[in-house]
Amino acid sequence: MHHLFRTLLSRFLKETGWTQQNLADRLGTDQATVSRWLSGRVEVSSEAVSKLLHIAPPERRSELLEAFLRDRIPTELEHLVELRPVNLPAGQAPLKQSSGPEFPEIVDTNLKRRLVFFCHLALQSPEVRKLIDLVFRLANGKRSKALSRIEID
Repeated sequence: MHHLFRTLLSRFLKETGWTQQNLADRLGTDQATVSRWLSGRVEVSSEAVSKLLHIAPPERRSELLEAFLRDRIPTELEHLVELRPVNLPAGQAPLKQSSGPEFPEIVDTNLKRRLVFFCHLALQSPEVRKLIDLVFRLANGKRSKALSRIEID
């Protein structure tokens, strides 16, 4: 899992001169919550990111949103999704997307589309993300004791 968003949020606070308390006040939360976001103990909610994007300078919104979304894509499935920020300020490069494994040639186009759709669901549901990780481990033959109890048709 990436930590792009919390890294970028930390840099954003330093560059703007805002304290964790300043950000918390602007987002309607407390400083302890902001601290937990920055340390990675708690994931930032999409509602909090939405509020942040409304108060952030326009030139920072695209990269903050891109980092938030990239963090939610499982590393092994990144190759299924392409994020391209629009209206980046002059001289600002998009965040680098790591390349993931390629689909085997036997995987047909329809299945690839379904997997991409499934990834979009994962962005909205922690349960689906866990399921994707499970499927990936199964596909790579990494069966754990918990997985051995699952009956696969």
